Amino acid sequence: MLLIYSRKKGYIPLEILSIEDGKRLKSFRHLLHRNKKIDFIEQFNEKLLVKQDGENLQILDVTNSKITEVSSNEFVTPSAFIFLYEMQLFLTFRNRSVSVWNFRGELVTSFEDHLLWHPDCNTNSIYITSNQDLIISYCKAEPDDPSSEDNDLVASTISFLFDGRHADQVCVTKVLSLC
Repeated sequence: MLLIYSRKKGYIPLEILSIEDGKRLKSFRHLLHRNKKIDFIEQFNEKLLVKQDGENLQILDVTNSKITEVSSNEFVTPSAFIFLYEMQLFLTFRNRSVSVWNFRGELVTSFEDHLLWHPDCNTNSIYITSNQDLIISYCKAEPDDPSSEDNDLVASTISFLFDGRHADQVCVTKVLSLC
């Protein structure tokens, strides 16, 4: 378990505790850029993801203190995460898009057919299969008639996580606005 203490000048004190007995496993200070807001700090097993506003994503391996950086041009702060424990990957959600990353800071997959229905998705409308090979999401659907101006079509879109291929699209419906 990660404990995040109040920010100090130039760093943030962190502790990792055992979830079994509460004993402190590691205590350290993570250096920060001064006067930059912290967008997020997330822990995934022995990896710590730290992102500050306008700065690169830092992936810290807490076992050896090695830091991998991902350019802020490549990795933009997401609105939500899902960690894939079996595959040692994580999904990010931002502006209706889904991306899959590894802990070496490499983009594994992006989904061209997966335009999420809600602009700043939370993970409530996302399902990952138990063997972590498919993603099923509530998405915008393409109308059968490309000249149609109907943008209220929705579908459950199914895609393969590792290569972004489209698997299926089901339950196409029309969203009705209620007055």
